[in-house]
Amino acid sequence: MSPLSQLRRFGRRFMLQQLSRQKPEKLLDLSRGRLERCFERAARVSPAYRTLLAEAGLAGSAALSAQDIVTRAPLLDKANTFGRFTITELLAEDIPLSSIAGVLTSSGQGGKTFGFGMSTRAQMDASAGAIDLGLQLAFGIDERSTLLVNCLPMGVVFTSRTVTVANVSVREDMALAIVRQAMPLYEQLILCVDPLFFKRLLDHAQQQGFDWSGIRTNVILGEETFSEDFRSYVAGRLHAEVDGAGADDPLIGSSMGAGELGLNLFFETRETIALRRAHHRRDPGAVLPVFFCYDPLRTFVEIHAPDADGVGELVITVLDAKATIPLIRYCTGDLARWLTEDDYAVVPADVRVRLRAQPLPMIAMLGRKRDWIDARWHVDHFKSLLYRRPELADLLSGAFRVFAGEPAPVWEVQLRRDAAVDPQAMAEALAALVGEQCEQPAAAVPTVRCHRYEAFPYGMSLDYERKFAYIGAR
Repeated sequence: MSPLSQLRRFGRRFMLQQLSRQKPEKLLDLSRGRLERCFERAARVSPAYRTLLAEAGLAGSAALSAQDIVTRAPLLDKANTFGRFTITELLAEDIPLSSIAGVLTSSGQGGKTFGFGMSTRAQMDASAGAIDLGLQLAFGIDERSTLLVNCLPMGVVFTSRTVTVANVSVREDMALAIVRQAMPLYEQLILCVDPLFFKRLLDHAQQQGFDWSGIRTNVILGEETFSEDFRSYVAGRLHAEVDGAGADDPLIGSSMGAGELGLNLFFETRETIALRRAHHRRDPGAVLPVFFCYDPLRTFVEIHAPDADGVGELVITVLDAKATIPLIRYCTGDLARWLTEDDYAVVPADVRVRLRAQPLPMIAMLGRKRDWIDARWHVDHFKSLLYRRPELADLLSGAFRVFAGEPAPVWEVQLRRDAAVDPQAMAEALAALVGEQCEQPAAAVPTVRCHRYEAFPYGMSLDYERKFAYIGAR
Protein backbone atom coordinates (compact mmCIF):
# COMPACT_ATOMS: atom_id res chain seq x y z
CA MET A 1 0.00 0.00 0.00
CA SER A 2 1.36 3.41 -0.97
CA PRO A 3 1.93 6.12 1.66
CA LEU A 4 -0.88 8.18 0.06
CA SER A 5 -3.33 5.27 0.34
CA GLN A 6 -2.33 4.77 3.96
CA LEU A 7 -2.91 8.46 4.64
CA ARG A 8 -6.36 8.34 3.05
CA ARG A 9 -7.26 5.26 5.07
CA PHE A 10 -6.15 6.98 8.27
CA GLY A 11 -8.20 10.03 7.29
CA ARG A 12 -11.35 7.94 6.79
CA ARG A 13 -10.85 6.22 10.14
CA PHE A 14 -10.38 9.56 11.88
CA MET A 15 -13.44 11.14 10.24
CA LEU A 16 -15.68 8.18 11.10
CA GLN A 17 -14.45 8.19 14.68
CA GLN A 18 -15.23 11.88 14.93
CA LEU A 19 -18.66 11.33 13.41
CA SER A 20 -19.46 8.53 15.87
CA ARG A 21 -18.97 10.97 18.77
CA GLN A 22 -21.43 13.53 17.40
CA LYS A 23 -25.07 14.00 18.31
CA PRO A 24 -27.75 14.69 15.70
CA GLU A 25 -28.67 17.93 17.47
CA LYS A 26 -25.12 19.27 17.13
CA LEU A 27 -24.92 18.29 13.45
CA LEU A 28 -28.30 19.89 12.75
CA ASP A 29 -27.13 23.12 14.38
CA LEU A 30 -24.08 23.13 12.11
CA SER A 31 -26.41 22.38 9.18
CA ARG A 32 -28.45 25.53 9.87
CA GLY A 33 -25.29 27.63 9.82
CA ARG A 34 -24.29 26.19 6.46
CA LEU A 35 -27.79 26.86 5.11
CA GLU A 36 -27.43 30.55 5.96
CA ARG A 37 -24.09 30.79 4.16
CA CYS A 38 -25.38 28.94 1.08
CA PHE A 39 -28.43 31.21 0.92
CA GLU A 40 -26.26 34.33 1.11
CA ARG A 41 -24.08 33.07 -1.72
CA ALA A 42 -27.02 32.03 -3.92
CA ALA A 43 -28.62 35.45 -3.51
CA ARG A 44 -25.33 37.03 -4.53
CA VAL A 45 -24.13 34.87 -7.45
CA SER A 46 -27.22 33.25 -9.04
CA PRO A 47 -29.17 35.43 -11.50
CA ALA A 48 -32.07 32.97 -11.47
CA TYR A 49 -32.25 32.91 -7.69
CA ARG A 50 -32.12 36.70 -7.47
CA THR A 51 -35.18 36.82 -9.73
CA LEU A 52 -37.03 34.28 -7.59
CA LEU A 53 -36.17 36.17 -4.41
CA ALA A 54 -37.41 39.44 -5.90
CA GLU A 55 -40.71 37.78 -6.84
CA ALA A 56 -41.02 36.52 -3.26
CA GLY A 57 -40.52 40.03 -1.89
CA LEU A 58 -36.97 39.32 -0.75
CA ALA A 59 -34.98 41.44 -3.22
CA GLY A 60 -31.69 42.44 -1.67
CA SER A 61 -32.02 39.90 1.18
CA ALA A 62 -28.45 38.68 1.10
CA ALA A 63 -28.54 37.45 4.70
CA LEU A 64 -31.35 35.67 6.54
CA SER A 65 -31.40 33.39 9.56
CA ALA A 66 -32.06 29.70 8.97
CA GLN A 67 -35.53 30.12 10.46
CA ASP A 68 -36.30 33.02 8.12
CA ILE A 69 -35.03 31.05 5.13
CA VAL A 70 -37.33 28.15 5.99
CA THR A 71 -40.37 30.39 6.43
CA ARG A 72 -39.77 33.07 3.78
CA ALA A 73 -37.51 31.82 0.97
CA PRO A 74 -39.32 30.47 -2.11
CA LEU A 75 -39.68 26.76 -2.79
CA LEU A 76 -37.95 25.61 -5.97
CA ASP A 77 -38.78 22.74 -8.29
CA LYS A 78 -38.00 21.62 -11.83
CA ALA A 79 -40.71 23.77 -13.36
CA ASN A 80 -39.72 27.10 -11.80
CA THR A 81 -35.97 26.55 -12.24
CA PHE A 82 -34.96 24.25 -15.10
CA GLY A 83 -38.26 24.73 -16.90
CA ARG A 84 -38.03 28.51 -16.70
CA PHE A 85 -34.43 29.76 -16.69
CA THR A 86 -31.59 29.35 -19.15
CA ILE A 87 -28.37 27.67 -18.13
CA THR A 88 -26.68 31.07 -18.10
CA GLU A 89 -29.19 32.34 -15.55
CA LEU A 90 -28.94 29.20 -13.40
CA LEU A 91 -25.16 28.98 -13.34
CA ALA A 92 -23.43 30.68 -10.41
CA GLU A 93 -21.47 33.75 -11.54
CA ASP A 94 -18.42 32.79 -9.48
CA ILE A 95 -17.97 29.46 -11.31
CA PRO A 96 -15.74 29.70 -14.43
CA LEU A 97 -17.10 27.71 -17.36
CA SER A 98 -13.65 26.16 -17.84
CA SER A 99 -13.87 24.55 -14.38
CA ILE A 100 -17.02 22.52 -15.14
CA ALA A 101 -16.17 18.88 -15.72
CA GLY A 102 -19.43 16.94 -15.67
CA VAL A 103 -23.21 17.06 -16.04
CA LEU A 104 -25.71 14.60 -14.55
CA THR A 105 -29.37 14.73 -15.58
CA SER A 106 -32.41 13.69 -13.63
CA SER A 107 -34.47 10.78 -14.89
CA GLY A 108 -37.23 12.95 -16.34
CA GLN A 109 -39.75 10.73 -14.59
CA GLY A 110 -41.63 13.70 -13.17
CA GLY A 111 -42.59 15.13 -16.56
CA LYS A 112 -41.07 16.65 -19.69
CA THR A 113 -38.56 18.84 -17.86
CA PHE A 114 -35.16 17.40 -17.05
CA GLY A 115 -33.23 18.77 -14.11
CA PHE A 116 -29.47 18.48 -14.09
CA GLY A 117 -26.49 18.97 -11.86
CA MET A 118 -23.10 20.29 -12.94
CA SER A 119 -19.83 19.51 -11.18
CA THR A 120 -16.49 21.29 -11.29
CA ARG A 121 -13.24 19.40 -11.60
CA ALA A 122 -12.48 20.08 -7.95
CA GLN A 123 -15.89 18.72 -6.90
CA MET A 124 -15.47 15.58 -8.99
CA ASP A 125 -12.05 15.02 -7.50
CA ALA A 126 -13.43 15.47 -3.99
CA SER A 127 -16.41 13.18 -4.71
CA ALA A 128 -14.13 10.16 -4.89
CA GLY A 129 -13.09 10.76 -1.30
CA ALA A 130 -16.70 11.22 -0.20
CA ILE A 131 -17.72 8.01 -1.97
CA ASP A 132 -14.91 6.10 -0.29
CA LEU A 133 -15.93 7.42 3.12
CA GLY A 134 -19.49 6.18 2.58
CA LEU A 135 -18.27 2.82 1.27
CA GLN A 136 -16.06 2.37 4.31
CA LEU A 137 -18.92 3.20 6.65
CA ALA A 138 -21.25 0.67 4.96
CA PHE A 139 -18.94 -2.04 3.61
CA GLY A 140 -15.54 -1.77 5.29
CA ILE A 141 -13.56 -1.28 2.07
CA ASP A 142 -10.37 -0.57 4.04
CA GLU A 143 -10.53 -4.07 5.51
CA ARG A 144 -11.47 -5.96 2.31
CA SER A 145 -10.33 -5.56 -1.28
CA THR A 146 -13.45 -4.59 -3.20
CA LEU A 147 -14.87 -4.69 -6.72
CA LEU A 148 -17.82 -2.36 -7.32
CA VAL A 149 -19.92 -3.11 -10.41
CA ASN A 150 -22.09 -0.12 -11.25
CA CYS A 151 -25.18 -1.09 -13.25
CA LEU A 152 -27.07 2.19 -12.94
CA PRO A 153 -28.35 3.71 -16.21
CA MET A 154 -28.46 7.28 -17.51
CA GLY A 155 -24.72 7.89 -17.45
CA VAL A 156 -24.39 7.58 -13.67
CA VAL A 157 -20.75 6.74 -13.01
CA PHE A 158 -18.65 6.46 -9.86
CA THR A 159 -15.04 7.21 -9.13
CA SER A 160 -13.07 5.88 -6.19
CA ARG A 161 -9.54 6.04 -4.88
CA THR A 162 -9.86 2.75 -3.05
CA VAL A 163 -12.14 0.22 -4.77
CA THR A 164 -12.05 -1.05 -8.34
CA VAL A 165 -15.08 0.31 -10.24
CA ALA A 166 -16.63 -1.26 -13.32
CA ASN A 167 -19.20 1.11 -14.88
CA VAL A 168 -21.18 -1.29 -17.09
CA SER A 169 -24.61 0.42 -17.14
CA VAL A 170 -27.54 -1.90 -17.96
CA ARG A 171 -25.62 -4.78 -19.56
CA GLU A 172 -26.30 -7.94 -17.59
CA ASP A 173 -23.92 -10.00 -19.72
CA MET A 174 -21.07 -7.57 -19.17
CA ALA A 175 -21.77 -7.28 -15.45
CA LEU A 176 -21.81 -11.04 -14.96
CA ALA A 177 -18.69 -11.53 -17.08
CA ILE A 178 -16.76 -9.06 -14.93
CA VAL A 179 -17.99 -10.67 -11.72
CA ARG A 180 -17.16 -14.14 -12.98
CA GLN A 181 -13.69 -13.27 -14.23
CA ALA A 182 -12.50 -10.61 -11.79
CA MET A 183 -13.92 -11.70 -8.43
CA PRO A 184 -11.11 -14.20 -7.67
CA LEU A 185 -8.91 -11.10 -7.20
CA TYR A 186 -11.18 -9.50 -4.57
CA GLU A 187 -12.58 -10.26 -1.14
CA GLN A 188 -15.99 -8.68 -1.66
CA LEU A 189 -18.34 -7.43 -4.37
CA ILE A 190 -20.64 -4.41 -4.33
CA LEU A 191 -23.42 -4.32 -6.93
CA CYS A 192 -24.97 -0.88 -7.50
CA VAL A 193 -28.19 -1.44 -9.39
CA ASP A 194 -31.88 -0.59 -9.67
CA PRO A 195 -34.40 -3.27 -8.58
CA LEU A 196 -35.91 -4.05 -11.99
CA PHE A 197 -32.55 -4.47 -13.71
CA PHE A 198 -31.24 -6.46 -10.75
CA LYS A 199 -34.02 -8.97 -11.36
CA ARG A 200 -32.76 -9.25 -14.94
CA LEU A 201 -29.17 -9.69 -13.77
CA LEU A 202 -30.17 -12.40 -11.30
CA ASP A 203 -32.20 -14.19 -13.99
CA HIS A 204 -29.29 -14.02 -16.42
CA ALA A 205 -26.91 -15.40 -13.80
CA GLN A 206 -29.33 -18.24 -13.13
CA GLN A 207 -29.58 -19.00 -16.85
CA GLN A 208 -25.77 -19.12 -17.02
CA GLY A 209 -25.56 -21.44 -14.02
CA PHE A 210 -23.67 -18.89 -11.94
CA ASP A 211 -23.39 -19.58 -8.21
CA TRP A 212 -23.34 -16.53 -5.93
CA SER A 213 -22.78 -18.51 -2.75
CA GLY A 214 -18.99 -18.29 -2.89
CA ILE A 215 -18.95 -14.49 -3.18
CA ARG A 216 -19.40 -11.95 -0.42
CA THR A 217 -21.96 -9.84 -2.29
CA ASN A 218 -23.24 -6.46 -1.08
CA VAL A 219 -25.97 -4.56 -2.91
CA ILE A 220 -26.83 -0.86 -3.22
CA LEU A 221 -30.34 -0.51 -4.69
CA GLY A 222 -31.33 2.83 -6.18
CA GLU A 223 -33.63 4.55 -8.68
CA GLU A 224 -36.95 3.33 -7.21
CA THR A 225 -38.59 1.99 -4.07
CA PHE A 226 -38.78 -1.71 -3.37
CA SER A 227 -40.55 -3.99 -0.91
CA GLU A 228 -39.16 -6.12 1.89
CA ASP A 229 -40.42 -9.14 -0.03
CA PHE A 230 -38.05 -8.08 -2.81
CA ARG A 231 -35.16 -7.72 -0.33
CA SER A 232 -35.91 -11.22 0.96
CA TYR A 233 -36.05 -12.54 -2.60
CA VAL A 234 -32.68 -11.00 -3.48
CA ALA A 235 -31.12 -12.36 -0.30
CA GLY A 236 -32.35 -15.84 -1.19
CA ARG A 237 -30.89 -15.65 -4.69
CA LEU A 238 -27.54 -14.43 -3.32
CA HIS A 239 -27.50 -16.91 -0.42
CA ALA A 240 -27.19 -13.92 1.93
CA GLU A 241 -28.52 -13.21 5.42
CA VAL A 242 -30.90 -10.28 5.67
CA ASP A 243 -32.78 -10.91 8.94
CA GLY A 244 -30.53 -10.59 11.95
CA ALA A 245 -27.56 -9.62 9.79
CA GLY A 246 -24.62 -8.68 11.98
CA ALA A 247 -22.16 -5.83 11.54
CA ASP A 248 -19.79 -8.09 9.60
CA ASP A 249 -22.41 -9.59 7.26
CA PRO A 250 -22.97 -8.38 3.68
CA LEU A 251 -25.45 -5.54 3.27
CA ILE A 252 -28.45 -5.32 0.93
CA GLY A 253 -29.47 -1.68 1.26
CA SER A 254 -30.80 1.25 -0.68
CA SER A 255 -29.70 4.76 -1.52
CA MET A 256 -31.56 7.78 -2.85
CA GLY A 257 -30.30 10.77 -4.79
CA ALA A 258 -31.39 13.19 -7.50
CA GLY A 259 -29.53 14.15 -10.64
CA GLU A 260 -29.84 17.88 -9.97
CA LEU A 261 -28.84 17.55 -6.29
CA GLY A 262 -26.39 14.67 -6.05
CA LEU A 263 -26.04 10.94 -5.50
CA ASN A 264 -26.51 9.09 -2.22
CA LEU A 265 -28.24 11.90 -0.37
CA PHE A 266 -30.12 9.35 1.76
CA PHE A 267 -29.07 5.82 2.64
CA GLU A 268 -30.07 2.82 4.71
CA THR A 269 -27.95 1.34 7.49
CA ARG A 270 -28.17 -2.08 9.11
CA GLU A 271 -30.20 -0.51 11.91
CA THR A 272 -32.71 1.22 9.63
CA ILE A 273 -33.08 -1.99 7.60
CA ALA A 274 -33.79 -3.91 10.80
CA LEU A 275 -36.41 -1.29 11.65
CA ARG A 276 -38.19 -1.63 8.32
CA ARG A 277 -38.09 -5.43 8.39
CA ALA A 278 -39.56 -5.44 11.88
CA HIS A 279 -42.49 -3.36 10.59
CA HIS A 280 -42.85 -5.76 7.66
CA ARG A 281 -42.99 -8.81 9.93
CA ARG A 282 -45.66 -7.13 12.04
CA ASP A 283 -47.81 -6.25 8.98
CA PRO A 284 -46.65 -7.91 5.71
CA GLY A 285 -49.42 -6.20 3.73
CA ALA A 286 -48.61 -2.63 4.78
CA VAL A 287 -47.09 0.01 2.53
CA LEU A 288 -43.92 0.86 4.42
CA PRO A 289 -41.74 3.95 4.31
CA VAL A 290 -38.02 3.56 3.75
CA PHE A 291 -36.10 4.64 6.82
CA PHE A 292 -33.13 6.68 5.63
CA CYS A 293 -30.19 8.41 7.29
CA TYR A 294 -28.63 11.53 5.83
CA ASP A 295 -25.61 13.75 6.43
CA PRO A 296 -26.82 17.13 7.73
CA LEU A 297 -23.45 18.69 6.92
CA ARG A 298 -24.12 17.90 3.27
CA THR A 299 -27.87 18.52 3.05
CA PHE A 300 -30.42 20.62 4.91
CA VAL A 301 -33.71 18.70 4.98
CA GLU A 302 -37.22 20.01 5.56
CA ILE A 303 -40.63 18.35 5.71
CA HIS A 304 -42.79 21.08 4.21
CA ALA A 305 -46.45 21.57 5.16
CA PRO A 306 -46.85 18.34 7.14
CA ASP A 307 -50.35 16.95 7.58
CA ALA A 308 -51.89 15.55 10.78
CA ASP A 309 -49.68 12.45 10.43
CA GLY A 310 -46.53 14.54 9.99
CA VAL A 311 -46.27 13.71 6.27
CA GLY A 312 -45.20 16.56 4.01
CA GLU A 313 -43.16 17.35 0.94
CA LEU A 314 -39.45 16.61 1.07
CA VAL A 315 -37.43 19.80 0.56
CA ILE A 316 -33.63 19.70 0.23
CA THR A 317 -30.85 22.25 0.13
CA VAL A 318 -27.43 20.89 -0.78
CA LEU A 319 -24.94 22.66 1.48
CA ASP A 320 -22.20 23.15 -1.06
CA ALA A 321 -20.52 26.56 -0.85
CA LYS A 322 -19.28 26.09 -4.43
CA ALA A 323 -22.44 24.71 -6.04
CA THR A 324 -22.48 25.42 -9.77
CA ILE A 325 -26.30 25.69 -9.76
CA PRO A 326 -27.42 26.83 -6.30
CA LEU A 327 -30.76 25.25 -5.40
CA ILE A 328 -32.12 26.51 -2.09
CA ARG A 329 -35.19 24.69 -0.74
CA TYR A 330 -35.64 22.36 -3.71
CA CYS A 331 -38.75 20.16 -3.80
CA THR A 332 -38.01 16.60 -4.95
CA GLY A 333 -41.66 15.60 -5.33
CA ASP A 334 -41.35 12.96 -2.58
CA LEU A 335 -43.38 12.67 0.60
CA ALA A 336 -41.59 12.11 3.90
CA ARG A 337 -41.86 12.56 7.65
CA TRP A 338 -39.66 12.50 10.71
CA LEU A 339 -39.52 9.30 12.77
CA THR A 340 -41.83 8.89 15.76
CA GLU A 341 -41.90 6.75 18.89
CA ASP A 342 -44.33 4.40 17.14
CA ASP A 343 -41.64 3.66 14.54
CA TYR A 344 -39.17 2.54 17.18
CA ALA A 345 -41.66 0.49 19.19
CA VAL A 346 -41.53 -2.58 16.92
CA VAL A 347 -37.80 -3.37 17.23
CA PRO A 348 -35.97 -5.13 20.08
CA ALA A 349 -34.39 -2.96 22.74
CA ASP A 350 -30.83 -3.48 21.46
CA VAL A 351 -31.74 -2.29 17.95
CA ARG A 352 -33.61 0.67 19.44
CA VAL A 353 -30.52 1.65 21.42
CA ARG A 354 -28.35 1.49 18.30
CA LEU A 355 -30.87 3.53 16.29
CA ARG A 356 -30.96 6.25 18.93
CA ALA A 357 -27.19 6.22 19.33
CA GLN A 358 -26.29 6.79 15.69
CA PRO A 359 -25.21 10.38 15.01
CA LEU A 360 -27.03 10.94 11.72
CA PRO A 361 -30.67 12.10 11.65
CA MET A 362 -33.29 9.91 9.98
CA ILE A 363 -36.41 10.39 7.89
CA ALA A 364 -39.20 8.07 6.76
CA MET A 365 -39.53 8.29 2.96
CA LEU A 366 -43.00 7.54 1.62
CA GLY A 367 -42.54 7.95 -2.14
CA ARG A 368 -44.85 10.13 -4.22
CA LYS A 369 -48.55 10.92 -4.18
CA ARG A 370 -48.98 9.52 -7.66
CA ASP A 371 -47.86 6.09 -6.39
CA TRP A 372 -51.40 5.55 -5.07
CA ILE A 373 -53.59 3.87 -7.67
CA ASP A 374 -56.76 4.53 -5.66
CA ALA A 375 -57.72 4.99 -2.02
CA ARG A 376 -56.94 1.33 -1.20
CA TRP A 377 -54.07 0.30 -3.46
CA HIS A 378 -50.51 1.60 -3.74
CA VAL A 379 -47.94 0.53 -6.32
CA ASP A 380 -45.84 -0.91 -3.48
CA HIS A 381 -48.63 -3.40 -2.71
CA PHE A 382 -48.00 -4.94 -6.12
CA LYS A 383 -44.22 -4.69 -5.86
CA SER A 384 -44.53 -6.68 -2.67
CA LEU A 385 -46.99 -9.28 -3.95
CA LEU A 386 -44.83 -9.92 -7.00
CA TYR A 387 -42.06 -11.32 -4.78
CA ARG A 388 -44.16 -12.78 -1.94
CA ARG A 389 -43.61 -16.31 -3.23
CA PRO A 390 -40.08 -16.74 -4.67
CA GLU A 391 -41.05 -19.75 -6.80
CA LEU A 392 -43.53 -17.52 -8.64
CA ALA A 393 -41.19 -14.52 -8.80
CA ASP A 394 -38.57 -16.74 -10.47
CA LEU A 395 -40.92 -17.02 -13.47
CA LEU A 396 -41.59 -13.27 -13.82
CA SER A 397 -39.51 -10.48 -15.39
CA GLY A 398 -40.33 -8.02 -12.59
CA ALA A 399 -42.19 -5.68 -14.95
CA PHE A 400 -45.88 -4.99 -14.51
CA ARG A 401 -48.46 -2.31 -15.20
CA VAL A 402 -51.38 -1.53 -12.90
CA PHE A 403 -54.42 0.52 -13.90
CA ALA A 404 -57.07 2.16 -11.79
CA GLY A 405 -60.49 0.65 -12.36
CA GLU A 406 -63.93 0.17 -10.88
CA PRO A 407 -64.49 -1.48 -8.55
CA ALA A 408 -60.79 -2.45 -8.38
CA PRO A 409 -57.50 -2.01 -10.27
CA VAL A 410 -56.26 -4.25 -13.07
CA TRP A 411 -52.76 -5.70 -12.61
CA GLU A 412 -50.96 -6.84 -15.76
CA VAL A 413 -47.77 -8.86 -15.27
CA GLN A 414 -44.98 -10.00 -17.61
CA LEU A 415 -43.48 -13.50 -17.56
CA ARG A 416 -39.76 -14.09 -17.94
CA ARG A 417 -38.62 -14.68 -21.50
CA ASP A 418 -37.80 -18.33 -20.79
CA ALA A 419 -40.69 -19.07 -18.40
CA ALA A 420 -42.32 -22.42 -19.19
CA VAL A 421 -45.62 -21.71 -17.47
CA ASP A 422 -49.16 -21.08 -18.66
CA PRO A 423 -49.98 -17.36 -18.30
CA GLN A 424 -53.48 -18.14 -17.03
CA ALA A 425 -52.11 -20.44 -14.33
CA MET A 426 -49.69 -17.72 -13.23
CA ALA A 427 -52.49 -15.14 -13.18
CA GLU A 428 -54.55 -17.41 -10.96
CA ALA A 429 -51.62 -17.98 -8.57
CA LEU A 430 -51.00 -14.23 -8.27
CA ALA A 431 -54.74 -13.58 -7.89
CA ALA A 432 -54.74 -15.95 -4.93
CA LEU A 433 -51.99 -13.87 -3.32
CA VAL A 434 -53.94 -10.70 -3.95
CA GLY A 435 -57.03 -12.26 -2.44
CA GLU A 436 -55.13 -13.25 0.70
CA GLN A 437 -54.09 -9.64 1.23
CA CYS A 438 -57.52 -8.14 0.54
CA GLU A 439 -59.86 -7.29 3.33
CA GLN A 440 -62.34 -5.83 0.86
CA PRO A 441 -65.27 -7.75 -0.66
CA ALA A 442 -64.46 -10.04 -3.56
CA ALA A 443 -65.74 -7.47 -6.04
CA ALA A 444 -63.00 -5.06 -4.88
CA VAL A 445 -60.13 -7.52 -5.45
CA PRO A 446 -57.86 -6.43 -8.34
CA THR A 447 -58.03 -8.40 -11.56
CA VAL A 448 -54.76 -10.10 -12.55
CA ARG A 449 -53.70 -10.68 -16.13
CA CYS A 450 -50.43 -12.35 -17.08
CA HIS A 451 -48.66 -12.07 -20.44
CA ARG A 452 -45.87 -14.00 -22.08
CA TYR A 453 -42.70 -11.93 -22.40
CA GLU A 454 -43.20 -11.13 -26.09
CA ALA A 455 -46.91 -10.34 -25.65
CA PHE A 456 -46.57 -7.88 -22.78
CA PRO A 457 -48.37 -4.78 -24.17
CA TYR A 458 -46.23 -2.21 -22.37
CA GLY A 459 -42.81 -2.97 -23.80
CA MET A 460 -41.98 -6.19 -25.65
CA SER A 461 -38.54 -5.99 -24.12
CA LEU A 462 -37.05 -3.69 -21.52
CA ASP A 463 -34.06 -1.48 -22.21
CA TYR A 464 -33.72 -0.53 -18.51
CA GLU A 465 -32.31 2.86 -19.53
CA ARG A 466 -35.14 4.82 -17.94
CA LYS A 467 -37.40 4.27 -14.98
CA PHE A 468 -40.21 1.85 -15.73
CA ALA A 469 -43.77 3.23 -15.47
CA TYR A 470 -45.58 0.76 -13.23
CA ILE A 471 -48.84 2.75 -13.14
CA GLY A 472 -50.74 3.25 -16.37
CA ALA A 473 -53.70 5.33 -17.55
CA ARG A 474 -56.53 3.95 -19.64
